[in-house]
Amino acid sequence: MNDPIQDIPEIIDLILGSKDTYNSQDVAKYYCEQVEFKNFMTYIPSGRCSRDRFVALNRCCRGYRHSDNKTTVHEVFFNEEHHKVVIDVTHFARRGVFFWVDQPIRVMIKLDLTYGNDGKYVIKRQEVLCQPEEIAGTIAPYLVPSLLILLKSFFTTICIVVGKSRALIGCK
Repeated sequence: MNDPIQDIPEIIDLILGSKDTYNSQDVAKYYCEQVEFKNFMTYIPSGRCSRDRFVALNRCCRGYRHSDNKTTVHEVFFNEEHHKVVIDVTHFARRGVFFWVDQPIRVMIKLDLTYGNDGKYVIKRQEVLCQPEEIAGTIAPYLVPSLLILLKSFFTTICIVVGKSRALIGCK
């Protein structure tokens, strides 16, 4: 990539792993050989063959990530000094019991860039941040997200009660 601000929206489906049109050569063009990948369910540490593992992971998960040119890039932030990029994007998944329903998933992607052999930027670390209930919504769009939100609310309430109780007995 010469200019990440311009190039990233063009390759967002490669970054999300949501299209079949990208192959191993495309991944090699945009990712360094020892790429590190992290999201809420999977982790590939930086090391020998990590790019091959990344390609295999995307190939496996591609069936659960769906995009029909509906992916919307909201913002791309690039810090040239530290070679970091943050992407705010919404993409759509379709899987599970309700396979005809497109589930919008709001995702924040953090990229660490480095210079490749050709002097252009390549991705050396990728971290995908999203809400688990949005991902679970692809399995059962209405039931699972509602249950997860209720569970999070219940857990938050318990933590608040415990925190206030600790304050009452003098703990800081």
